[in-house]
Amino acid sequence: MGRKLIIASIVLAIVLLIALSGFIHVYQSAMTQKNSGHDQAIDRAAGQTELKNAESVHTFNGLEQYFVIAGKNESNKNVYVWVAEDSKKKPVLKLASDGISEKEALEIVNREQNPQKIISVKLGMEKNVPLWEIKYIDEQNRYTYDFVNFTNGEIQKHIAIKK
Repeated sequence: MGRKLIIASIVLAIVLLIALSGFIHVYQSAMTQKNSGHDQAIDRAAGQTELKNAESVHTFNGLEQYFVIAGKNESNKNVYVWVAEDSKKKPVLKLASDGISEKEALEIVNREQNPQKIISVKLGMEKNVPLWEIKYIDEQNRYTYDFVNFTNGEIQKHIAIKK
């Protein structure tokens, strides 16, 4: 009886180790895919704009994929750079002070839409218009996206999706 318990424990431990290593592999692959293109986007932005220092980068998937970089320019001012996945498109650099802030974009959406729970806020680009994408749960319990123009603060698009 004791020997069967030991064998069963060893088999269970091996199965758990295999499952754990599989999970780690899938996780690492997903993170690599999520971050793929970030280094190339920073290199393109630094080579084609006045970006001096990249502080963060994220991927925006809209009509087209963009890598959005927050950083500093050569004058040490805060900038954002939108780098299209399509290398034929020139990166777009904007001073952070030339547009509305994340806080201002949230205030606009809160005032006009009354979200119940904010899920995420990030910069993006659609049809050559820099924007803030604000994802939230609305009063009707739907996932909702508002695209707020970075330059003038107008809500460009409002999409609500039932859960």
